[in-house]
Amino acid sequence: MAFSGQLLPQLIVSNPDVLKRHLGSHIKPCFEFLKPFYDSKEEVVEAIRRTPWLLSIALNRDMHLNADFLIKEGLPVDRIAKLMQWQPRVMRQKHDKMVYAATAAKNLGFQPAGDRLFVRALAVLVMVSESTWRKRIEVMKSMGWSEDEVLCAFKRFPPLLSYSEEKIRGAMDFFYNTMELQRQSLITYPHFVGFSIDKRVRPRYNVMKVLESRKLIEGDWNISTSLTISEEKFLLNYVAKYADKAPDLLQIYCGGGKSIRTHA
Repeated sequence: MAFSGQLLPQLIVSNPDVLKRHLGSHIKPCFEFLKPFYDSKEEVVEAIRRTPWLLSIALNRDMHLNADFLIKEGLPVDRIAKLMQWQPRVMRQKHDKMVYAATAAKNLGFQPAGDRLFVRALAVLVMVSESTWRKRIEVMKSMGWSEDEVLCAFKRFPPLLSYSEEKIRGAMDFFYNTMELQRQSLITYPHFVGFSIDKRVRPRYNVMKVLESRKLIEGDWNISTSLTISEEKFLLNYVAKYADKAPDLLQIYCGGGKSIRTHA
């Protein structure tokens, strides 16, 4: 093992659970399992330092089978490593389910070797049951989408069908009825559905509508930009920039759930 100097105490502080693990029967096998997915032992150590709970993964036969299967499917080892760091539960699923999910992802057009979204689609297809998958598609169809449109949006943004039916309904309601977006906009930008309506979308929308109503911005404002830029940039570009002419913008932004003032 290569945990020496300050690394060992850092590891223990970040993941005290490691002290409950047996060196010979758990920690060493975990380390050996991770080695093939990195170029060097030092990279394994760095990955564990960044994601300490990698040493808490309960190895099982399916993890080995799934890793071997994904390699044979052509998925680059660095993406398998990222998958283990990002969602280790995916790798621990039953091997039959992994095979099914990989086949389903390929049938939808994702390719293991060249498509960076393959891993994200795989994770959704592994973790979401067939019945839940169908329910979420039916929810979107009940809101005017065709199944082809749902799958088109999923191919752009696989996490779309990982959200609960309640989350999907709530997001659609706001985008359709308050923002009056057309369905095509959400097909083009399906990641909008993942944003928090109360913490992100509504406050930003309120600010943009005030700027528009007071003629502080001209023409159609870019919905994608205003919703996707960072918090810091939004505050700088749309709140602080107009502080002299609209001193109440920050209050409007922070109180996103309140009704907005559309008069000067």
